[in-house]
Amino acid sequence: MRAEAARPFFNSLALTDETGKVTAASPDNGDLVGQVLKSNASKQALAERKPLVSEPYVGVTNRMIVLVSEPIFDKDGTYRGFISGTLYLHDDNVLQKILGKQESNLNGSYYYVVDHRGNIIYHPDKSRIGDNVASNQAVAEIMEGKGGHMEIVNTKGIPMLAGYAIVPSVQWGIISQTPTATVTESVRGIVARMALVSMPFILLLALLVIGVSHRLAFPLRRLAVYASLLNKGETEREKVPALRMRHHLIYEANELNRAVIDAFRVMGDRTEALSLEAHTDALTGLHNRRFFDSLLASWERQQMPYAVILMDLDRFKSVNDTFGHLKGDEVLRFLAARLNADRRDGDYACRYGGEEFVLLLPFGDKELAYELAERIRVGLMAEESPIGRPVTLSLGIAAYPLDGPSAAEVVHCADLALYRAKEEGRNRTVVYMGGDGKRLIIFLAL
Repeated sequence: MRAEAARPFFNSLALTDETGKVTAASPDNGDLVGQVLKSNASKQALAERKPLVSEPYVGVTNRMIVLVSEPIFDKDGTYRGFISGTLYLHDDNVLQKILGKQESNLNGSYYYVVDHRGNIIYHPDKSRIGDNVASNQAVAEIMEGKGGHMEIVNTKGIPMLAGYAIVPSVQWGIISQTPTATVTESVRGIVARMALVSMPFILLLALLVIGVSHRLAFPLRRLAVYASLLNKGETEREKVPALRMRHHLIYEANELNRAVIDAFRVMGDRTEALSLEAHTDALTGLHNRRFFDSLLASWERQQMPYAVILMDLDRFKSVNDTFGHLKGDEVLRFLAARLNADRRDGDYACRYGGEEFVLLLPFGDKELAYELAERIRVGLMAEESPIGRPVTLSLGIAAYPLDGPSAAEVVHCADLALYRAKEEGRNRTVVYMGGDGKRLIIFLAL
């Protein structure tokens, strides 16, 4: 389903195993599946096993392409190959969808896109695609990670005003150019007409020239600010000022503004999706250990009191050994559903690791945590689990800042209480009341 969602962004998609053999392709024209990819881009993707964007090259379909790849790992972390999407640089592609097809412009303005080595990957003149223009001054600035504007001379010897910006996530640069003569002629015309006006209007003329100059420079400065936000990873909507389409005096400013708006929209959506995925446990749907650590660090900075209920399924290894890991996974999901059902609004249920789970109670104390822990434990004893009989829990409770000045110490205290619950025979709740684990007060269900 995720590959189908990505289909509109690429001309083709391919699934490649760890040997470089194509196992599936879309569109499936019958001659790609079964081939072993031998391009440098494919070899690099297999060797580095990380997300990559290749340089332009001629693929097995004899097209000039750019390969975008993402590694695939199974649930055990074993590398299984990669999924890749290709952009056919000489055909209609996502760059044209984002940037738009350039129609002929009477003033000679146009824009193009280069990769991090100065190879052209998008140009209104398709015969230029694949050319290396690293000698171009604006392109050289982009290759150094810089954005801005300057006056250059293009390959036809025409002086041009160039504005350029870099997209940090893929290290591509967007350069748009307008003939210097177009801008200077416009300014000279304004000056000539205003010179005919009587002397009292000379001051007004100066103010207008300053205003026009500011208007011309503003969109480039504005885009540079947004590019710097992208460079810092600030793609979240609440951290980035609202982008609106504005019509400027020059052609490429409008096109760049439109491209940046689309880029922020796409990257913002992608960032939100990845952030949610990064903080969610794939098996249970609860928050994961990364979210747990991040939340406790935030609460510690705010010095916010909270209670921790650390719990562990009793004899879970025997469940896996007797009923198999699939049933074991069902038991974990069963417990996760129970935690979500019993927790208060505002509490956080997390999978701590393996068969260990944790509940975080903001502004909660030990008494409240004990009542909730017992309700969960007793309820679990009375309910049939996916293995046909009830399962039991051992639970340990600690609180911040009562049991320690840091999150790490509080979690350690909860772990000591959990260990004591195991020692006392399991299926019970222990509240940490100080000491090294041997002097703990034990609360048992009546």
